[in-house]
Amino acid sequence: MKRIRSEFGDLDPGPSKDKKRRKEHEEDGEEKLKKKRERSSEEQQPDECCRKEKWRRKESNEGGAGPVSVQAPSPRLNPLSVTSYNFYSELGEGSFGKVMLATLRDRKPYVAVKFLRKTGGTNYSKVLTEAQVLKISRECQFLCQGYAAFQTKWHAFYVMEFLSGGSLHDELKQHHRLNIKRIQFHSAEMICGLQFLHGKGIIHRDLKPGNVLFDHKGHIRISDFGLAKQNIFPGDATTGWVGTLNYMAPEILGQQDYNAAVDWWSFGIIIYKMATGMLPFDDSSREEVIRSIKSNKPEIFSWLHDDLRHLLLLKKKPKRRLGLKGNIRCHPFYQSIDWVVLEEKGAEPPFQPRALETIKANSMGKDNKKKHPTSSQQSSTHGKPMRPDDAGPNKPGKMADPLICSPSPLDSINLFPSFTQQQDLHELLMESDLQDMEKSIKAAQRVVLKEIKDTS
Repeated sequence: MKRIRSEFGDLDPGPSKDKKRRKEHEEDGEEKLKKKRERSSEEQQPDECCRKEKWRRKESNEGGAGPVSVQAPSPRLNPLSVTSYNFYSELGEGSFGKVMLATLRDRKPYVAVKFLRKTGGTNYSKVLTEAQVLKISRECQFLCQGYAAFQTKWHAFYVMEFLSGGSLHDELKQHHRLNIKRIQFHSAEMICGLQFLHGKGIIHRDLKPGNVLFDHKGHIRISDFGLAKQNIFPGDATTGWVGTLNYMAPEILGQQDYNAAVDWWSFGIIIYKMATGMLPFDDSSREEVIRSIKSNKPEIFSWLHDDLRHLLLLKKKPKRRLGLKGNIRCHPFYQSIDWVVLEEKGAEPPFQPRALETIKANSMGKDNKKKHPTSSQQSSTHGKPMRPDDAGPNKPGKMADPLICSPSPLDSINLFPSFTQQQDLHELLMESDLQDMEKSIKAAQRVVLKEIKDTS
């Protein structure tokens, strides 16, 4: 019997063929599983990249947190709380209160903190006026810059720039009188400051050498706005016996209405003292000084420069007074002054203030009536923070927190509506700290990114 063969092969697989088919089937299954895993891996790879990218961005935003530990920034100090400041020494004292050298804790730069005690007789209108003028002063580089104002139960505080170059009073005390170049430069900068104030409707009313300060480069700053008067524009006038006697204008002493001309009278007295080392009206008694200012003509020495002699013609009548009449910048005495360069602070001062130890500096707002810190006072506080008494009248103790103080007439008033923002003072006092922190953060980010790159 013949075996019939199919051209398609034997239909009966038999034991060996069945085993072979099972083996091929298993190999096909393994190959499909392998390909599936590869596809799954390829599909998951973008997600993994996304996760790494998200993590990288998160590390960048959070300042390098994660595998690298970065020192957290110190808590933000409240520049509107007296407990945030370290006080080092007294810079000046007068009827207004005191000015202290301070820092926002241990952070530089130094600031000057002026504080006055609130009493039943406190003129809160003047307190607010000084705060408002300090705010406006930030628009002019020839005025002492204010940073913030706040209060406690017993005190009102003003935080201002610390001017380490001393005052014009100090310079005249040391040199007696100044050379012509210094008189030109200092008085020109004073003109810029006064014209700015008068343009804002503000008269200073207490201009004198003790209120003309120098920064570390030798540029002047007009300071102490405690007696300033606002809203006195051309055509307006005010009254009141205010100022320092030897620098007061005749119309104030005569109890007449007055305007910005009183500042130009005081300005003329200052120039006279810078040029001669003397006051034009300086008699033995208070009554004689008043009579002399109202009636006498100042002695103009022949040895003075001709243009300076003309500038010193102090006019008794306010309307004829240089500064109010005509453009004082066009006076021949200022022919060498480039006013554009001066106002942009590109002009080089004719002198460099003497180097002072910052802690020992005693430059803020001093005159003959103010207490001058002695060397023993300065050395006793050198490097040792102290705090002015704020526990209450005649009650020495620790500073009271402004947030828990009982109400006072000033508590319901916001001294600086847009000026007490903490960011303003923090940007100034913490700039160096922020730069150091940014360097640390960037270094940490570089380490984190390197670790991510090594592990990927």
